[in-house]
Amino acid sequence: MSERVSKRESLWSLRWALIIVGLTCLPYLVAWQMAPEGTQYTGLLINHLDGESYYAKMQQGVRGDWLFRLPFTSEPHDGAFVYTFYLALGHLAGWLGLAVPVVYHLARVAAGLFLLLVAYRFIARFLDRVPTRHVAFLLLGVSAGFGWLLAPLGSLTADLWVAEGFTFLSLLVNPHFPLAIGLMLLLFMAILDLHADDGRSQWRLAGLAAGSLALALVHTLAVPIVLAVLGVYLVVLVWRDKKIPWREVVGTGVAGAAAAPMLIYVLVTFSSHPIFAAWADQNLTPSLPPWNYALGYGLVLLLALGGIAIALRRRERSDLFLLAWVGAVVVLLYLPFALQRRFITGLHVPLTILATLGLEQIIWPRLQDRRRTLITGLLIGFTALTNLFVPLVAVVGVAQGRPPLVMSSDEVAACAWLRENSAWTDTVLAPPGSGHFVPAWAGNRVVYGHPFETIDAQMKEAEVAHFFSPEATADERSALLERYGVRYVLVLQPDAIPGVESLGLPAVWKGEHAILYHVEEH
Repeated sequence: MSERVSKRESLWSLRWALIIVGLTCLPYLVAWQMAPEGTQYTGLLINHLDGESYYAKMQQGVRGDWLFRLPFTSEPHDGAFVYTFYLALGHLAGWLGLAVPVVYHLARVAAGLFLLLVAYRFIARFLDRVPTRHVAFLLLGVSAGFGWLLAPLGSLTADLWVAEGFTFLSLLVNPHFPLAIGLMLLLFMAILDLHADDGRSQWRLAGLAAGSLALALVHTLAVPIVLAVLGVYLVVLVWRDKKIPWREVVGTGVAGAAAAPMLIYVLVTFSSHPIFAAWADQNLTPSLPPWNYALGYGLVLLLALGGIAIALRRRERSDLFLLAWVGAVVVLLYLPFALQRRFITGLHVPLTILATLGLEQIIWPRLQDRRRTLITGLLIGFTALTNLFVPLVAVVGVAQGRPPLVMSSDEVAACAWLRENSAWTDTVLAPPGSGHFVPAWAGNRVVYGHPFETIDAQMKEAEVAHFFSPEATADERSALLERYGVRYVLVLQPDAIPGVESLGLPAVWKGEHAILYHVEEH
């Protein structure tokens, strides 16, 4: 394994990291400008429900909490020490006096730069030639699959929305995916470094413990990926060398032991805490069919197959590690586990390194020197098309004023009023299409606001939809308000929902097309 990175390479990787992260910021800046009059852009492009969930977690940090409570459901419950990363970002937003979306995107940029700079050094351990490292880095930073081509035909492939499986999407959508992948790479490098007896093993073990704990706090489900990859790698090493690599075994044990308390705590919390267990029961993220992933990785996967063949033939330590990573994740993705799709986190890294290996060893020798650069550049550009398509479609949606990419001015004003004039424990009843905004922008809990994070989500969504329908009676509406302890009712377009006034609720805020009613405590 080569690991030497020159100062010139470091500057090159920094420059391109800034360019790639800058490209992820460009659609947000355009979207802010393109939001129609009378609306406000939410600061999100894809997976808006996840984004609003992160905003809502940060709102809890802003108010000073370190224990997380589900804000998209009305049931009172004790908090738990989970989602600490976003609670910490909320504390930071409060200390700095900055809006939650601003801190969210600042963290996203910082985490993106961290990932890319770590990734270059990780790549350097597997590829010796500097030009090859450059190609691997650019492929990692911008490549995806055939989603741009298949989306117009109605096929939703992984590269269009499974952000944790593709580096550019990870950089685009949130801060914790790139931060977690960067930490994973640091842990892997620390383990790989233990093979060299240079007298610094104790420091590396301490770094492993700290990094593993940090990863457990940032993205708990990434820890099993790291341990599975290392476990497979160590088994393969024993099979090849007929001896136990004790340094790597000890390092893996240290990483597992450091993360174990958090893993156990999360497991116990989501299996025994009544509210979190109910959330876990309906929080399902099944893996996609293999053909979908294959199309999602596209040319990168095709080239990686060549790299896999080369790695199987050479069987050097670096080859075995990459094979172990890919093989472990393929198994994890189809284990009988409710969140199995999350195990794709970071898979883009070994695939792009293997793809570049295939490109270097199989494709380049068949090309004349003057054509090699041109064809490689065209290849990188072709693999980047999905990452142009996805933000472009989202920005067009913002320009057209399509919710939930934008909020109406009344929704913005109502959330601002709630944030300043109510307690977070005051439950808000909002229409199904607006309930997700309230926890994210006001901090209040709601009766219904999220298909996973609202307990008994399907039932409550139907109840809330009926409340705001013309068919609901006054008795039905009153019963729902009492059942869920509602303190505020947000009614949009009140003229279209007759009968709400018959409840005799005082209006505490009025917008151009919305009214916020207060429900007296019984």
